Amino acid sequence: MNDSFHNSNRIYFDCNATTPILKEACQAVLCTMEKVYGNPSSTHMAGAEAKMILERARIFASEVIQAKPSEIFFTSGATEAIQISVLSLLQWISAQKKLGSNFENKKILISAMEHKAVPNAVEHWCKVLGLNIEIITIQVNEKGHLNLNEIEEHAKETIFLCTMAVNNETGLITNLKDIEKIIRRQEHHIYWLVDCVQALGKIDLNLSELSLDYATFSGHKIHAPKGIGFLFLREEAPQCPLIVGGGQEQGIRSGTENLPGIAAIGVVLEKLNQRKKGIESSQLRSDKELFEYRNILLNALYEAFPSIEFNTDLEKSVPTTLNFSIYGLLSREIMNAFDAAGISISGGSACNSKSIEYSHVLCAMNLPEWKKASGVRLSFSMMTTKDEILNGVQAILAAGKAFRNSCLNLSCSIENNTLDKIPDKNSFHGVIQFQYDYSNTWLLVDSNTKNCIIIDPTMESMDRIASFIQCRNLSVQAILDTHSHADHESSRKKLLNKLNLQDNSNDLLGWPVDENILHFNSEEWEIERLETPGHTKDSVSYLVYNKLNSQNLEFVFVGDTILTGGLGRTDFGISAVNQFYNTLHLLNKTFDDNVLLCPAHDYNNSFATSWGVEKNTNKLLEKAINPFNVMSLNDFCEEKKLIDSELCSNKVQGKIICGLIQSSIHIENKSEPIINPEKLNNEDFILIDIRDKTESLLFKDWSIFGIEFEPISIPMIQITNLMIDLLQKKSNFLDKKIVLLCSTGNRSLFIAKSFRRMGFQNVWSINGGVAFSRLRSDEKLSNEYLNK
Repeated sequence: MNDSFHNSNRIYFDCNATTPILKEACQAVLCTMEKVYGNPSSTHMAGAEAKMILERARIFASEVIQAKPSEIFFTSGATEAIQISVLSLLQWISAQKKLGSNFENKKILISAMEHKAVPNAVEHWCKVLGLNIEIITIQVNEKGHLNLNEIEEHAKETIFLCTMAVNNETGLITNLKDIEKIIRRQEHHIYWLVDCVQALGKIDLNLSELSLDYATFSGHKIHAPKGIGFLFLREEAPQCPLIVGGGQEQGIRSGTENLPGIAAIGVVLEKLNQRKKGIESSQLRSDKELFEYRNILLNALYEAFPSIEFNTDLEKSVPTTLNFSIYGLLSREIMNAFDAAGISISGGSACNSKSIEYSHVLCAMNLPEWKKASGVRLSFSMMTTKDEILNGVQAILAAGKAFRNSCLNLSCSIENNTLDKIPDKNSFHGVIQFQYDYSNTWLLVDSNTKNCIIIDPTMESMDRIASFIQCRNLSVQAILDTHSHADHESSRKKLLNKLNLQDNSNDLLGWPVDENILHFNSEEWEIERLETPGHTKDSVSYLVYNKLNSQNLEFVFVGDTILTGGLGRTDFGISAVNQFYNTLHLLNKTFDDNVLLCPAHDYNNSFATSWGVEKNTNKLLEKAINPFNVMSLNDFCEEKKLIDSELCSNKVQGKIICGLIQSSIHIENKSEPIINPEKLNNEDFILIDIRDKTESLLFKDWSIFGIEFEPISIPMIQITNLMIDLLQKKSNFLDKKIVLLCSTGNRSLFIAKSFRRMGFQNVWSINGGVAFSRLRSDEKLSNEYLNK
């Protein structure tokens, strides 16, 4: 097996997001641009030719879904089709109300699984039209099936129902017939919108046998270009144009038609018609082939990730969509690793570098926390080839091995016979940062003595930490909390049990010795326990001194006492705001400006901060310790109370905020710290790969950057060590330009901004990361080929 999966022919398994354009569809686009470019509304022959292409595509669309051609309206895509549908119905309601019709107590029902375009459109147009109609979300079970009893319960008062034919995240097929039986036995007509975007070409759609009023379709999900779609609008249903003008598309969608897009989608629809009639196509896979492909992928995923669980109801879903979660891994980690292995998949959750915004679909299914945090979607298409599936299998297996070899998989079993660059077990030395949502759990690891300390463990990170400890064969000297918690119990004792360790603590926070100094059998560090009450009455900070550097205080685990740009809350029942004032003065006497602060929460992607930066940018802290205009204790308490009152009702992902969130972190140089890849060859720089070890194992083709050497690997979970070295002036990189890279440039940019905030103006992020460099490399190869 080839260990590095980078090449220009990546394995594209994100077809529910968009699909590659069919070759014949591309040719149709070029033909209408170069030859048949007339306006379909013109009466001359050029216009007539264009009109023929337009109407032929309309007929193909009507045949695929078994509807009348007059009920097909071309749009820019499904989102516009949804707007027209929703506006048509709501405008009709508004008009009926003006005529005296009573819509009091009427309801709109929307499936909890709907694409956000539907509920957002309903809410928007209700607001614009001034309609005060109750909108009810129909819940689903753990497999995503709609609660039909709930639809029946509300049916008598329902005027509008919105559902999907096939869910875009799980591939679940909705039984439209069962829904129809409920709504059509009512005395009044319930108008019905069905999102058919993921159904077209995947299930048999026969709208002549269903009483839908509106159905929406998108071209780029079926190998046509982006910017084209169509709407099925039943002849008897209310109609209202979204765009008015020249009256094209029977007045429903004015504006000169997108003939290239319509010609392209027409080609695809024609092929779907042929397949429907039993005519075989070398380009379109049969249902039997697609299910075979799914089984091949299922077996590979089970082999690579034994702890995998599928969120897709495999018995009642289309074969081309697999939604799964892997215990112990976050969705962004799975996506990044697959990306490095050469596979494009998407997240069941949309993630930035820190926080996790769960998929509303997985939330609606009421899945366990870990499944929502880990959910990803793999989707192929009706044109995917068996070779692509088999190549995908090899990449999936490589990703599984890379996870195990980097100790990030909970079933840690080192396999060094196939991946040649297994990370040295001693490479994890110093401060390790485990992040979940906005919470930080910190490890201090001495790889020379195999000893470690764990600070502020969270329930969500507990399994990951236990796996890391066991995989690295580390001896845990102490598990420490920096404070008690107002809203939950500590995870410290549960982690002790998970690691089969005795609780040797002398206090409730886990401190294991009588004195305030802990050596923890380290050759390099010792830790001092310092009482810092305020956020809670028992808050402490753990000061870490480097024995190899003149007992210098280098970094501190500060809990929620100091946050980036803010201070910990002091309005809990266990807080002590009066003592907080004294704590800040104590810290100012104890810390110098170059001490790194490692907080328990990070709400703005800063990773860590320094005392010097906080003194100058943390507004209340700055006022409290200002030696020239000392703030009184009373004034401090009053201002702190005001700040905390604004945080009282705020939550992030349903969790209490533990301190002030500063929306933007202070950076002296306001320009973005990004650099284009082509500059790497012209300047003296240090290139650092901040991706996870897993990604580094899977991707090794550095030629796309035009460099002949491999970057230094400092994974994001270890980046605070570089911060410490730079602050303490121990790094050889002080006078060098430091360039950070990751897969897309997002993670490296967050880190570069954090370094800039601490005053290191020599830190940059590669613009677009590996993705942009790969694109430039592929474009260069393509141009060279064309110029031969």
